[in-house]
Amino acid sequence: MKNLRKTLTVLLLISTASILQAQTGDLSGDPAETTAVNSPAASTADDAGTVLTVKEENKPQIFAPFASRIQVEAKGSSLLISWKDSSHLSSPLYHIYASLTPFDPSSFIYENKIASVQQGVEHFLYRPGDARPRYYLILVEDEGKIFDIFVSYRNMTMQPVAAVETVVQEEKAARIANLKVYPEGQALIITADSTDLSRPHILFRSNEELIDRDDLNGATQVRTFQSEPIELKDQVVPGIPFYYALVDKALYESGSTIVLYDGSVTVKPVSIAMEEWAPETAHTFKFASRHVPLPLLNVDMDIETGRTLPDPGIPRSKVDLSVDTELALAELNFGKSVNISLWKQPELLPVDEVQDAPPESAWVKELMQDGNWSELLSRCETQLKNSYDSEIRGRLFFYKGQAHYYLGNLEYAFMDFLSSRTKYYSQSNSWLFSIYEQRRRTSVSENLQ
Repeated sequence: MKNLRKTLTVLLLISTASILQAQTGDLSGDPAETTAVNSPAASTADDAGTVLTVKEENKPQIFAPFASRIQVEAKGSSLLISWKDSSHLSSPLYHIYASLTPFDPSSFIYENKIASVQQGVEHFLYRPGDARPRYYLILVEDEGKIFDIFVSYRNMTMQPVAAVETVVQEEKAARIANLKVYPEGQALIITADSTDLSRPHILFRSNEELIDRDDLNGATQVRTFQSEPIELKDQVVPGIPFYYALVDKALYESGSTIVLYDGSVTVKPVSIAMEEWAPETAHTFKFASRHVPLPLLNVDMDIETGRTLPDPGIPRSKVDLSVDTELALAELNFGKSVNISLWKQPELLPVDEVQDAPPESAWVKELMQDGNWSELLSRCETQLKNSYDSEIRGRLFFYKGQAHYYLGNLEYAFMDFLSSRTKYYSQSNSWLFSIYEQRRRTSVSENLQ
């Protein structure tokens, strides 16, 4: 067994010496010494990583030292590099190199050194600053000479090693504080402070409370900030409360669970009061003949770049249309005018205007003509309990909304018209905008007089 081990050691030394000869021509600049290295009978190796050549036929003894037993272990955001020093040296230095690709002796660059360590230390804690996998190499320098020896698994790693991504990003992440969200007119204003604005930040929005990382999975990514102050005017649906969170992008993508903390997330929801929302200011079409495109959104920034969009040229106040324009809109089923009156007149859908109206809503026309809104409301609620067809339910919600409207229950009417909007979009929208107009008045009773 000892003879077999000795034979394998000799073969390793022959291979190492051949590589050295190919790289440098010889180990010490003396052709006679190269012969000694290539001689199997003259080569030995010790456990400390020193290749020795014994004196033969009056040739001088030479050796090629290298560190051995290299190990690289991830320690959070750092890497612990350890090895065993070489022996038979006077005052050596151990130069540590790192590379994103495997080391190639023919193209090795000495400038990629990350550290130099004295004899007897046998370890180095390296902090790469990222989580990219790297290869590592240790070369010995003694008396001003660097020994270019590359031995796999001895002084050179063959598998790349990386720091732990989550820990790296947790240490590097920007610290976010003072996230504030408040309504201003018809938008929500978002501001926040960050210790490092050069790092990308993601703003999340949700109508559910944001407590931990899992809650962000169902949230909307509103904007990514890159090297700019955290300031945004967010155009949202009025009357709906929203929660916001600002996170460090790299930290979030690393999978870290430490992304939400005090100062980076809103504790209470914020919304735009419906009284503050005005259709003419929001630049929203009051009538439409189809489901898409939907209203023209009040958006003043490009969604992808964040740059300010040019003014679309839409009037900021009501504009009286000419008679020809109003007639053209009426023919297109856009409605009679964009300037609707404060209170609307009762409206029957075309399917219920005919003499043989569907049985589920045939009674609507008579109750409307009599102004019996309480009875109309009761009949609609009863019929809805027994109707499952989406078109029928859309009509019933449309009439139920009108009943609530004339009874002064504008909040309930608003919800009913939202339900009928999926089937009767343009008709329901005209009532919704009328409700918005009503909410701007201080008292519903004054409007009824």
